[in-house]
Amino acid sequence: MTPPATLFRYMALRSIYAIGGLLIILACLILLIDLIENLRFVGKTEGAGFGLAVLLTILRAPSLAQTLFPFVFLFGSIWMFHQLNKRSELSVMRSAGLSIWRLLGPAALIAALTGFFIITVIDPISSRMLSYAEALMLQKRGGETSLVKVFRDGIWLRQQSETAYVIINAESHDEARGALNAVTIWRFTPDKKFVERIDAREALLSDATMELNDAKIMALDDDTPRHAPVYAIPTTLTSEDLGERVQEPETVSLWRLPRFIALAESAGLPTVRYQIRFHDLCSTPLKLLAMVLIAAAFSLRPVRMGGQMQLMVLSIGAGFALYMLSEISTALGESAIAPVALAAWSPAVIAALIAISALLHVEDG
Repeated sequence: MTPPATLFRYMALRSIYAIGGLLIILACLILLIDLIENLRFVGKTEGAGFGLAVLLTILRAPSLAQTLFPFVFLFGSIWMFHQLNKRSELSVMRSAGLSIWRLLGPAALIAALTGFFIITVIDPISSRMLSYAEALMLQKRGGETSLVKVFRDGIWLRQQSETAYVIINAESHDEARGALNAVTIWRFTPDKKFVERIDAREALLSDATMELNDAKIMALDDDTPRHAPVYAIPTTLTSEDLGERVQEPETVSLWRLPRFIALAESAGLPTVRYQIRFHDLCSTPLKLLAMVLIAAAFSLRPVRMGGQMQLMVLSIGAGFALYMLSEISTALGESAIAPVALAAWSPAVIAALIAISALLHVEDG
């Protein structure tokens, strides 16, 4: 038997007002802090001004807001349940025969739906905007840059410095040997004028040079290609950089992550961070639902029994404990100590089980 429609709408609206209001307040605060950081960035960047700082803040806004949602649902739900409890509305509802699960239904449904909305709509938008913001910041910094992209035909690397502009394509990366296999390199002058193309069986990354074995060089003025057993070109790229300079996991949406992970694995690049992000995004609905359950577990105690402030403090502490657990489990997953899926899902599952156990205790008295 479902709760009456009027009561369901009332509880749902209270949840939306509490969560939405808190989201607006925290988002404004976070965006203000981010704007200050972007102003510091443009202050150190030649040719950048206030407009760029505002643009960067807007582009980063969805990604920053996305990180706030678990805390927004926790604190917003705590405030909502506390207000209902303070006015004895929850006591009246309970005395009318409504169980805790019926009272939690609207807030829990909103949390789950919001989680699905985040991973299906907000995340693709925020990842695209964040990617553009990162590229814009990299462009404004100038100087030496190196970007790695992964596509079906292997690894593509763009490296730019004050003396050269280089585009590199490699079939795969051998991390153990620090080598790129089946390499094609296009070298240009800093103003993008073609210099030469180099095809090699492999390229070894060492110190400040890239050593190309069994290389075939074709310059602009050459009629036939030249062969060289070993051909070295200057570079600041290292084998470790290939894993670090691939686009950040936050700039890859949920829909693109499975294909990106498969391509990166076939190219020999590390994918642990991307796998963790995929599972972390998938667990978002359960994570938000767990926050609502935690808030309810600490907020539904009748006012006459006292200890409301202590329970609110405990609920806030539980939220931060969940955050710490999430960070620890992520670190365990990245270091391969724990399976990736277990590391990403365990915080939400553990929080939900603990909250449900606490609510069962409250329901049974």
